[in-house]
Amino acid sequence: MENRKALQEQTIDQTIFTVLDTETTGLNVNEGHKIVSVGAIKINNYQLSEEQTLDELVNPERDIPFASRNIHYITEDKVKDKPNIYQIEKKINDFIKNTILVGHNIDFDIGFIKKNAAKSPLAITIKKIANIDTILLTAGLYPSLESYELSFLCNHFRIKTFDQVRHSALGDAIITARLFLFLLNTAKNRNNIHSIGGLINLCKQGRQIHYLMKDFNKIH
Repeated sequence: MENRKALQEQTIDQTIFTVLDTETTGLNVNEGHKIVSVGAIKINNYQLSEEQTLDELVNPERDIPFASRNIHYITEDKVKDKPNIYQIEKKINDFIKNTILVGHNIDFDIGFIKKNAAKSPLAITIKKIANIDTILLTAGLYPSLESYELSFLCNHFRIKTFDQVRHSALGDAIITARLFLFLLNTAKNRNNIHSIGGLINLCKQGRQIHYLMKDFNKIH
């Protein structure tokens, strides 16, 4: 309880965030799909730390279906000599520990890491680490948008993307980090939010909006 309270009261400018993205062989981890790439970048005191990045290709030790190759352009030849997830889990764990994890639909990435690196120190860290989903944070701040897809949001908020490769893990992590910085500054300047607790409350509001929106889209 004390740790949770301390996290809620922690100020944004004193927090290190790790913005993470993964590319995979498919969308369903329970069907045996695996991570093929991990990318991450850190944010500290409202600044993108471009010198603190993680960019790793991962051998999934299985085939990469054409539908997935056609999205991220990672072929089996590109990863056949790369380490598997267990061989680099310490590197990823060291990069993300003692930070707050951020991602666009972060549950997807967390689910894959937990399953692919099961029983490793990384899997333990990923289960415990606090996280923020930029989909939910955006919905909490902007409840009336027609979409919360990453490209749509970047276009809507005029966030630079042209210098990054979409659907590459590091490229999407950097783009998501820029979106997150925009959201942090909006929360601070418009909503007077300066704490992690304030961001978490916005995400809770956004979760309700996002689920209502998905239900609406099923009907219409």
